[in-house]
Amino acid sequence: MSTRSPRRRLAAISFAGLMALTLSACAGAAASPPSSQAPAPPSAAAPPSSADPGAAIDVDALLRDASAKDGQVVRVTGNFLADANLARLCGVLMESYPPQCGGGLRLTGNVPAETLDALTTTTEPGLKKMWWGYVTVTGTFHVSGADGLPSLEIADIEMADS
Repeated sequence: MSTRSPRRRLAAISFAGLMALTLSACAGAAASPPSSQAPAPPSAAAPPSSADPGAAIDVDALLRDASAKDGQVVRVTGNFLADANLARLCGVLMESYPPQCGGGLRLTGNVPAETLDALTTTTEPGLKKMWWGYVTVTGTFHVSGADGLPSLEIADIEMADS
């Protein structure tokens, strides 16, 4: 065994400790679970029409054709990611823990309790409470939502096969 081995072990332990502290700091304090009632969309938003949205498309396909889909009822499959304050439908779910959203759009409206129960969630004390999973959402798409970003007003959400 070389004389560097204990130093390398100590460096690895220090690095692991530093990463744990960094992740804890980034995660923030544990949040209470989101209610099944997401923030209501602005009153000026039009309710979803009864038009058939057709087959589900993925998030990236929706965003590529965003201007043509503005104000329409769409059916979109993607990676759901939410905390107590914000729900998103992501094109890519980064494999960090908890995961992070890579691209996507904001979800507004109700997330039923049975959907939240079916999702994966953080359980560790000290980590921000989050939920994630692969879902299909039907709702009205807006190119520019209340925060200026693309949004999808949930009319229906269900677990999807990955």
